[in-house]
Amino acid sequence: MVVKGLSYQKGIFYIGKEYVSCAYHEGGRLQSWVKPVNGKTMALMMKQVFLAMPLWFKIIPILLVTLIFLPKMSSALQWEGLPYYLLIYFMLGTHFIFPKQLRKYHGAEHKVFSYKGLISRGRLSLIKRAAITNRHCSTNAVVIYFLSVLFISLVLLILQFPLFRAIELASYSSVLMIPVVQKSMKLPHVGFLFRKPILTISYWLQVYVTTEEPERKHLLASIESYRKLAAEEFPERLIVRRKSTKKEEKSLAIVDVTIIPIGTETPSVSQYVAKIQEVLQSYEGKINYQLTPMSTLIEGELPILFEVIQAIHEVPFTYGIKRVATNIRIDDRRDKQSTMAGKLEAVQSKLTEANPQQNSAE
Repeated sequence: MVVKGLSYQKGIFYIGKEYVSCAYHEGGRLQSWVKPVNGKTMALMMKQVFLAMPLWFKIIPILLVTLIFLPKMSSALQWEGLPYYLLIYFMLGTHFIFPKQLRKYHGAEHKVFSYKGLISRGRLSLIKRAAITNRHCSTNAVVIYFLSVLFISLVLLILQFPLFRAIELASYSSVLMIPVVQKSMKLPHVGFLFRKPILTISYWLQVYVTTEEPERKHLLASIESYRKLAAEEFPERLIVRRKSTKKEEKSLAIVDVTIIPIGTETPSVSQYVAKIQEVLQSYEGKINYQLTPMSTLIEGELPILFEVIQAIHEVPFTYGIKRVATNIRIDDRRDKQSTMAGKLEAVQSKLTEANPQQNSAE
């Protein structure tokens, strides 16, 4: 399973072998999609990234391209323009000038990659505590490139090359050094010579320059995008596996949950209830649930119930709600198996015993 992440100003892409997924914020709400890897999807990705860029971030490449190509195309100008290799500097150097929101989405992307458990909204608090550094981040390539430029330039200067000629040759040849060094880092006996210094610099940059501690919305986008791709390419990563040495009787608990979004535009909350039911459907096979006019009853193993509760608690926040009150009642009986159906049957049997004549008449 090879998955690559790409963060931008409004969200996160996850790219697999056959599909690309995206979760992004638009108008205060979380949107998402998953599409096959093809030219149309790549064009959509580039469009989303470009439109989301701040104005100053768009001006820089336009200005750079103008100063590189316009003087070379105009014979009236007595200047050759900036060198072509500055385009490489810009493409790789953007890591050092990421806008604030991009850095936060980048941090959320790294935390999803770092977390080794089930990626779900119910585990948002655990994912938030995961490492913000990523061993396979593209920052590694940036570090390799600019270190190579520095090293090769120094070598050429020692060999008496003119300064700007040395920088030019080093700038182009260093592009080839990226895959060479990346492969060398994986070699068993010499990899450590490259791995330790490059990762040390890369991790420092990831912590202090290219990422920032994500907020809830950034983590939700990362989780949503990852799960979209996982559902298509590696659905086994969405299943909780529990180790068991012997067959044990499951201990089920029942929770009564009411999710109350505060500050809604209308008194109606049916749209939130409907979305919560969709989240509960994703846990089918692990829980039983029943919607009532006033709340939702959920039955399952307690660890799963807590995960489900957190997942449905997050639902109103995806609509831009800033405050949510969740009321929870837990019925956890340990002396015997207790289920929703069993509790109803027990009450029904008592009613039957209290009204034998009605029962016989039926």
